[in-house]
Amino acid sequence: MFREALETAVNDIFDHLGQEVVFKPKNGDSSSLIAVIKQPENPYEIGDSQIVKQIAEISLKAADVTPKVGDIIEANSKKYKIFEEPLLDASTLIWRFNATLVGE
Repeated sequence: MFREALETAVNDIFDHLGQEVVFKPKNGDSSSLIAVIKQPENPYEIGDSQIVKQIAEISLKAADVTPKVGDIIEANSKKYKIFEEPLLDASTLIWRFNATLVGE
């Protein structure tokens, strides 16, 4: 019973906070699904200069897809590439990972 309640809560989060994206795996066909995307800007220092590169924290439902490094997420004319290994959260219902903006 607890698992069903947790799944319902996760679905509600994605329904209310998520947005439709196109998931493009390196090997396979594209698919449309719902993702929750947080888009902070993180400054990086290289020598004496500071570079601002957009890194997004993206969450996908584990039931929808299994993301891998190098896969692309397209959302609202922005294209993000997964650059770190996606990890399942404690519930094993949500994949979380960071992706870098590679095109608009």
